[in-house]
Amino acid sequence: RVLESSLRMAWNEIRHRAMLVKEYGKTPSVRGSESRLGQVFLNLLVNAAQSIAPGNANSNQIRIRTGTNAAGLVFVEITDTGSGMSAETQRQLFTPFFTTKPKGEGTGLGLAIVYRIVRGLGGDLEVESTLGRGSTFRVMLPRANRISTELPKVAGGNAPTHRLRILAVDDEPMILQVLQRALSREHDIRMTT
Repeated sequence: RVLESSLRMAWNEIRHRAMLVKEYGKTPSVRGSESRLGQVFLNLLVNAAQSIAPGNANSNQIRIRTGTNAAGLVFVEITDTGSGMSAETQRQLFTPFFTTKPKGEGTGLGLAIVYRIVRGLGGDLEVESTLGRGSTFRVMLPRANRISTELPKVAGGNAPTHRLRILAVDDEPMILQVLQRALSREHDIRMTT
C-alpha cells in the first residue's frame, strides 16, 4: 500500500522517463510508520526517475521488486536504467549535503534522511550502481513480530492532545507534500527546501 501511494505521487516524474515494472512478492508486515516509509520510497523513486533523461520512456525502465531474503528481512528494490554512479559518488551518497544535482536544485539531504529513517527502523540500505548502466537501491527491514492495534498507554491517562510545531526540510518538494499530508491533521508543519 505504501509503495503504491509513493508511486502515484512520483508518477509525473516517472512517466516521461521510463516504463514501470512491478514485481511484488509476498511480504510480511514490518514495524514502522507509513508516512516515514512513504518518504523513503518516494525519495528513491524520484531519484531513480531523475537519473534518466526525459523523452525516451520506452527504452528505459524502473523496476520495483519486493520479497523476503534468506535472512528473513523484507526487501524493497528500486532499480533504474539511468546514468548510474561512480564509486566515489557511492562512497559519499548518504553524507548530508552531498548532491550530484546542479547548484540550486537540491540540498543533498534526501538520501541522508532516507538512510537515517531506514536505520532507525532497524533496517539497512544497500546500493549497487554502474556508471552509465543504472542503480539499484535495496531497502531491507526486519519483519514485525506482532502488530498491535492498540495505542500505547500513556502514564496518567490519555495521549497528549497538544499540537506540535514541526519544521520539515527536504530538497524534493514532493516529499514535503507527503509529510504535509501525513502530519498536518495533528500538527502544525512548516516546510522548506
